[in-house]
Amino acid sequence: MNFTNMKIKCIILAILFLNSYQTSLIAQNILQCATDEILANKVARNPELMQKLMDSESLTQDFIFNTSGANTEQLQKIPVVVHIIYSNQNDNISDAQVFDAIQILNEDSRRTNSDASNLRSIFSSVAADMEVEFVLAKKDPDGYCTNGITRTQSNLSLNANDNVKSLINWDNKKYMNIWVVRSINIPGSSLGPGSIIRGYSAFPYNNIPATDDGIVIRHANFGSIGTSQGSRFRTLTHEVGHFLNLKHTFQNGCSGGDNCPDTPPVSNANTGCNINQNSCTFENPDLPDMVENYMDYTDDNCRNTFTLNQKQRAKAVLNISFLRGNLTNASNHIITGINPSVSINCIPVADFAVSKHLICSGEQIQITENCSYGITPSFHYTISDQNNSNQQHIVNGSPLITLNNPGVYDVKLEIQNSYGQSIKQYSKLITVRPNGGISYSPFFSATMENPIPNEIWARMDNGDNIKWERTPQASKQGLYSYYLENFNIPAGVDGDALIAGPIKLNNPNTLQLKFNHAFARKQSNNSDKLKIYTSTDCGKNWILRKVLPTFQLGISNLYPNSIYVPSSNDWMETTISLNNLISENSLMIKFEMFSGGGNNVYIDNLNLSYSINKSELLPKRVVQIYPSPSNNNAIIKTKSPGKILILNAIGEIIYSYDSKTEPIIIDELSNGLHYVIFTDNNGRKHRAKWVNTN
Repeated sequence: MNFTNMKIKCIILAILFLNSYQTSLIAQNILQCATDEILANKVARNPELMQKLMDSESLTQDFIFNTSGANTEQLQKIPVVVHIIYSNQNDNISDAQVFDAIQILNEDSRRTNSDASNLRSIFSSVAADMEVEFVLAKKDPDGYCTNGITRTQSNLSLNANDNVKSLINWDNKKYMNIWVVRSINIPGSSLGPGSIIRGYSAFPYNNIPATDDGIVIRHANFGSIGTSQGSRFRTLTHEVGHFLNLKHTFQNGCSGGDNCPDTPPVSNANTGCNINQNSCTFENPDLPDMVENYMDYTDDNCRNTFTLNQKQRAKAVLNISFLRGNLTNASNHIITGINPSVSINCIPVADFAVSKHLICSGEQIQITENCSYGITPSFHYTISDQNNSNQQHIVNGSPLITLNNPGVYDVKLEIQNSYGQSIKQYSKLITVRPNGGISYSPFFSATMENPIPNEIWARMDNGDNIKWERTPQASKQGLYSYYLENFNIPAGVDGDALIAGPIKLNNPNTLQLKFNHAFARKQSNNSDKLKIYTSTDCGKNWILRKVLPTFQLGISNLYPNSIYVPSSNDWMETTISLNNLISENSLMIKFEMFSGGGNNVYIDNLNLSYSINKSELLPKRVVQIYPSPSNNNAIIKTKSPGKILILNAIGEIIYSYDSKTEPIIIDELSNGLHYVIFTDNNGRKHRAKWVNTN
C-alpha cells in the first residue's frame, strides 16, 4: 500500500525521539549507534530537513509498491572510500584492517558470513542475500589511481562528528564515504564524559551534501584485526544499513516503526543474545524478537542476517537516482574504477614507508611501496645523505637496504607507467649513527644549538605533526634549547621522543646523567610526565630509568591560555645515576613526553659524566683552542710536538697535522661540534672539543 504524508511524518518523528533504550545505554556510557540522536539534533537545528526525509520515505515506499521483486534481483556494487582521520600513528590503521572491514561487510551483505546458519529456522524463510557489494574505489575524483583509502592527520579524530567531513570528502553521488576516527562526540549530547559512541550514519535524501552524508565509525569497531577490539566488528554492517535507509528493528517500540513487516516488532534495543526474548506479543503470528538482525543492538556473534523486506528498502534506495541510485550505475563504476572489465586508465600515485627511522651503521631497513596504480609502474628509489656524498639507486618496488655511512638521509621514490609519473620524497627520513658510538672524553656534553636531526640528536614522531624542535626563545646554556609544543597536544597522547647517541663509554668507573628542563601546567590537575630511557643496543630495546611527573618536571605556576616560555629562574636540574651501565660499550638516551593536558616542555644542557683513574689523566691544557666558540676559523696550539687530528661531530677526520708547538690555523669549518685528538711523541693522547658557528 502507498503511505500518506501524515503516516510518513509519524514514522520520521518516531525515529527522532530518544527511546528508553538510549537512557539505558547512556547509563552504561556506551551508545552502539548515534544515528537517531544525531538526526534529531539536525532536525532541531534545521526543521526543513523533516520534509526531505518524508520525501525520501515516500519515494522508497512508492518504489516498493510499484516494482516487482524480479526487477531488483540483480547484483549492485557501491564504490567506497575510507578516510582515515588520525591524531597520531596509533589511529593510523593499516590497509589490512580496512580490507578486513570491507570483507566482513560484503560477507554480511551477501549472506556468505560463516555464522549465517545460526539463524533460527522460524526466520530462515525471510533471510536475504542483499545482492549489494562494496568495492574500494580505484580512481579518485581527480582521475588519479587510489586504493580507496585516504589518510588525514587531525586532532578532530579525538572528538569526531560531522566536523571530519569538511576535512576531506569525495563526491557522495559517486562514492560511499566512510570516516574512521578514534572517538566520536555529539555536541550538546546528554552522554557523560568518557562515553563511547561506536558509529553513526546518514539516511538518504535528495541532494544530501557530502558534509552531512556517509558513515563515521571508531577504528576500534572497524573490522576484526589491528586496533579493532573484535567484539563489535559488525558496527559497519549496522551503519551501512542506515546508509541504505534501514531503521532499527526496535524503532518506535512495539508499534513497529522500521517499515519491514518481516522483522517482528521489538519494544527496546536488545543486548546480549537472548533467543527467548519476545518483547511484543500482540502480533499474529506472535514471533520472538529477531535478535539475529543486523539492525538490532545484540552481540556481533549473535547478529547474522538482513531480511527480504530490508532488502526491498535497500534496493529501492539504490534504484532511485535522487537517493543512492547514481552510486550503482555503470558509468559511475567506470568513473570510480570499480568495473573489472574496463581498464583503469589512471595516473599512478607514489608512496612508501620505512621500517625504521633511526639505525646504526650496517643495519638494514625495509622499504615498502604503498603506491596506487592500474598498470604496474617502474620504480626508482634515490637514497642520499644531506651532502649527496652517499647515494643508493634502487629499482625494486619494496627493497631491503643497508646503510653503512653515518648521516641523515632523504628517500625519494619515482614511479612511471604509460599514464603518467609520480614522485614522493621524504626529507631527513632516516638517521644513521656510527656503530659503537662516538667517543667523548672525559665526558659527553650535548648542546642544543643545531636543528634536529643532527650528529647527536634524533627524534621520533608519533604522527601528530608536533615534534621536538630547536627554539631560541629559551635556554639554560647557549642560545637554544629543544622543546615540544605540548600546549597543542591532547591529553593522553605520547610517543614524541628526543634521542641522543649512541655515545661510546670508554670503561668509566662511574656514570651519571644530568640535564636541565622547564615545564608549566595549564591546570592544577594536569598529568604530564617526562620519561627517560636508555638503550645499549642502538635503540633496539629501551629501559625506563626515570619518570618526572608534573611537580618534578616544572614550576607550580599555571599557564592556562598562553604559550609557556621559561625564564632563567624556571630551569630545573635532574640527575640520574647510570652506574649499572659502566660495563656497556655504548649508550643512547631517550626523552619521551606523555601529554596530560599541560603546557610546553623544554630540555637543555645534557651532560653524561664519568670518573677515570688518576693514572689516566693527562697534564692540563696540553691543547689550547681559541676563540671558543669559533666563527669559521680557529687556532690550535699544543705544548709539545705530536700528531693532531680534527674530527667533526660524527667522528669523521677532516684535518690532520704534524704539530711542532707553533699555532695552527683551521679555516672553512662547518657549523657544530668539533673535536681535537692530540697524540704526543710518547704516544699519550689528549682530547678536546669546541663549537664553531658561522
